Amino acid sequence: MNKGKLGWLGAMFFLVILGLIAPVNAAEIIYQEDIIQNVVTKDVLVRTADNVIVLVDASSSMAFSHRKYKKTNYELEKEALNAGYSRLPDLGYNVGIYNFSPSWKEIYPVQKFDAAKVSAAMQQLPAKPSGRTPLVGGLEKLEGVLKGLSGKTVVYIFSDGGWEQAAGKKDPGDKTAELARKYNVCFIVITYAEDPDGVKRVKDMGKANACSRVIPFDSYITNPYYALAPLYYTKSETSVETIAEKKIAGVKVGSIYFDYDKFELKPKEKEELNQLGKFLQANPKAFVALQGFTDNRGTPEYNMNLSRERAEAVADYLIKNFKLDSGRVAAVWYGEANPVASNDTVEGRAKNRRVEVAVSGL
Repeated sequence: MNKGKLGWLGAMFFLVILGLIAPVNAAEIIYQEDIIQNVVTKDVLVRTADNVIVLVDASSSMAFSHRKYKKTNYELEKEALNAGYSRLPDLGYNVGIYNFSPSWKEIYPVQKFDAAKVSAAMQQLPAKPSGRTPLVGGLEKLEGVLKGLSGKTVVYIFSDGGWEQAAGKKDPGDKTAELARKYNVCFIVITYAEDPDGVKRVKDMGKANACSRVIPFDSYITNPYYALAPLYYTKSETSVETIAEKKIAGVKVGSIYFDYDKFELKPKEKEELNQLGKFLQANPKAFVALQGFTDNRGTPEYNMNLSRERAEAVADYLIKNFKLDSGRVAAVWYGEANPVASNDTVEGRAKNRRVEVAVSGL
């Protein structure tokens, strides 16, 4: 029986929450009966943000029909938001919803999260998308909201990279970077950009700081892990019993470890990932969640960026070497948060320099 501590988003994402503090040399199959027998014995949700703001795009560009789901992007956007709010745990968040197109409108001004009130407020959104996309104007309005907040804020922006240029206005990427320098804020850009200019602009917005990122619209609406991963993680104590000849529910992989101040994968870690990659190839319905962490040496901003590089290094290795769709590999990062060992010792810091891995979807 193996025991360990780790950080994950919890059962609402239907993830197999598995991992060990010490390195594991090989992947291990986890069977359905393990979950029934309470693999996860204790979950503690750890909030990583104080405020959550969503900027809704209701402009005419959202009227395009999604190729796969046969609904407009606007319909899918609203459905995804409603689903996200229904899953958001009550951890004391302040939540705000604003429609920035075709003009700024308060839907749910920042206040304590109340699922019922948010659901009612969402009815104020336009029935159909229309009009222009004053993205920079919306970001300027957002600054007025940020000024009145304390703690860390995560801002979700739906965008195709289009914007209405005006004299004296900054590029959206420059504006998000400016806000990130002035306020304790991370930008999560949900993108459905297709043209090269829009794709570049969205990427620039997602580079506002180390905790900002870009999430493909398709991945956001199909994988709930993407939606809430920046807002909290789950610290769990687990107990796993290996039971043979049962229905496969997932695969347990030891954490991927890194040298100090590095994000390059070592040969031993590649061997671990090779087994995981083969498993994912053989199980096309499975997806993998990756969470990057660091020890506490360095500034919080530096460590956040380093944990991002580590998570993305693992994701890139799996995607490129095993020809996996990027939507099946979700990478998030938390800097020096959630240490699994003491940062006061060399051994402890080595255990904290990691990417935790969980597979589910079977």
